[in-house]
Amino acid sequence: MSAPAEWNRFGPVMFGPAFKKPEKLMKTRNFLIAAILTAAAATSAFAALSPAKADWGKGPAQYIMTAEEKAAWKNLQTDAAADEFIALFWARRDPTPATPRNEFHEDFDARVKTADAQFSHGRTKGSMTDPGRMLIVFGGPSLPVKQITTQAASQPNSGDDHSAGAGNFGDSGGSADQIWIYEGDLAQKLFGVPRLEVKFHDQFRSGDFRLATPSVDPQSNAAQKMVASFITQPGLTKVPTYDTPQTAVAAKPAAPAAPVAGIKTPALEAALADAKAGKASNKGAALAYAEFVSPAGDPFVPVAVYVPSSANIAADGADTIFGAVEDASGTRVTAFEEPAKLTASRTDYFVDKSLTLQPGKYTAIVGLAKGGQPVLVTSGPIEVTGPTKESVGTSRLILSDNVYELGTAEPPKSPFAFGKLKIVPKGNLTFKNSDELNYFVEINNPGIDTATNLPKLQFKLDLTGGPDKKTISAPLTDAAPLPLTGVPGPGHYAILSTIPLAEVKPALKAGDYTLKMKIVDVVSKQSYTVEQSFKVGG
Repeated sequence: MSAPAEWNRFGPVMFGPAFKKPEKLMKTRNFLIAAILTAAAATSAFAALSPAKADWGKGPAQYIMTAEEKAAWKNLQTDAAADEFIALFWARRDPTPATPRNEFHEDFDARVKTADAQFSHGRTKGSMTDPGRMLIVFGGPSLPVKQITTQAASQPNSGDDHSAGAGNFGDSGGSADQIWIYEGDLAQKLFGVPRLEVKFHDQFRSGDFRLATPSVDPQSNAAQKMVASFITQPGLTKVPTYDTPQTAVAAKPAAPAAPVAGIKTPALEAALADAKAGKASNKGAALAYAEFVSPAGDPFVPVAVYVPSSANIAADGADTIFGAVEDASGTRVTAFEEPAKLTASRTDYFVDKSLTLQPGKYTAIVGLAKGGQPVLVTSGPIEVTGPTKESVGTSRLILSDNVYELGTAEPPKSPFAFGKLKIVPKGNLTFKNSDELNYFVEINNPGIDTATNLPKLQFKLDLTGGPDKKTISAPLTDAAPLPLTGVPGPGHYAILSTIPLAEVKPALKAGDYTLKMKIVDVVSKQSYTVEQSFKVGG
C-alpha cells in the first residue's frame, strides 16, 4: 500500500533541550601494597610464575599499575601469590564494592577488545600498541581520528584523511600520522587543558604507530594521575566476599515470612506475594521498561508504572513505589521500597525509577502504596542484554503520547530522561486517533562521518494492522540524530519523532497494530530493525 501524503511529514522532530555532559569526578588516590610485598618476600626463591601468569603482568594491565604494584608484581614467585595479587588489583578499582560486579574491570576488558580490533598489526595485538595504551588509559578522543599519509619523495602527498585503524600500509612508502583530539570538558578533566592534540607517527606506513606527544607518555603527570584515579579503595588488603544463598539442611516448620532486604513494610511484601499468585489488582496499570547506557558507560534499566485515568487514583493517591525483581529461576535478585509521588502525564499518571540488573531474563513486580498500604500492583517481563559503552546497536523502540522538556537537566541514569528531555512510555500501549504517537530509539555508537563529526542515519517506517491488516509505509528518510552526551562525535544518539494520528487518512480503525522501524547506518553500512506493537482504541 502506498504512503499517503501525510506520511511525508513524519520526519525527525528535534526537541530543543540542552544536553550537558555529566562529569564523573574521580579522586587521586595513593596506595600501599605492603601486604603483597611481605607475602612475596616470604616465598621460596626457587619458585617461579607460570608463563600464563607472567604474561598477565606483561599485558595491558601494566598500563594501569602504580609503581608500587609493578615492584610488587616483579617479586611474586608463585601462581597462588599472583592470583591473590590480581584479585586484589581489580578489587581496589571496583567502583561498587558492595556488589559482586566490578564495572571498572568490565570497562577495561571492553577497551582492550576495542584496541585489539582497531590497532593490531602483524603479530602485535592492538592493546599492546601506543594507540591501544592511549585508548585503555584515557579513553577515545572527542573527535574522529584524523589520519594523514605522506607518500615517498617520488610520489605526491595524498593528504587523505581516514578513520582510526591500521588501514592498508607498507605498499607505497612514505609515512603516516594519526591525530587524536581531546577538547572541552573531556580534555579539561583528563589533561587540565581545554584542548590537546595527541600525535602518533608511523614512519614506514607499516601500521606501527608510535606516540609522538610526550605529555601523555606513561611517565607523564597526566598518565600517572589517571592511573592513580582508577583506585577507589586504596586501603583494601583483602578481596571482599559476597553472601550466596545456602540450601537448608532440613525443613523447618513454616513461619511468617519476614520482609526481604529492600522491603520494610510487611503489607507490601504480602502484596508482592499476592501479585505473584495472581491475586492482586493492577487497576489497569502497566509496567514499561527500557535498557540504556549512561554517558559514563554505566548500563541501567529504567522502569515506569503507568497509571491510566480509569484507575480513579487521585494525584496524591500514592506516596511509595515498591517492588521486586526475580530471575528466570524465581530467585529474587533485588527489591525496593522508597518514597515516590505520582506525576501527571496528560490525563494519566506515572511513577518511574532506574534499576541495575545483570544480563538475563526477569519478572518485575512493582506496586504503588499510600500510608503503608498497597494501592495497586502490576508486573511484566524484563530482558536485559547488558550493553556497554562500546556496544553497537539500538535500544528498544519506545512509544509515548507525552514527550516534554524539563525545567532542569536530569542527572545520568535518571529514568527515561536525557538532559532536559523526558519521555513518558505509554505503559498500556493504547492510543487514540487524536493522540500523537511519539517514537524514540537510542542508537549506540553509530559510524561517524568525518566531514560533519556526526552519524549519517536513515530510517523507514511500516505501520501494519487494524481489522484489514494493511500496511502503510513511509519512505526511507534522513534522520537528525540527537547526541545524548550533548556534543557531536562518537557515542550514543537518539532518533525521536512523532506520527500525528489525527492526520493519518483514512483514520486508523480500532485494533492491534505494529510499528516497524528500519534504521540504516550509512557510515558503517549496518542496519537495524526495531518494532513495537500497540493498540488504537475506539
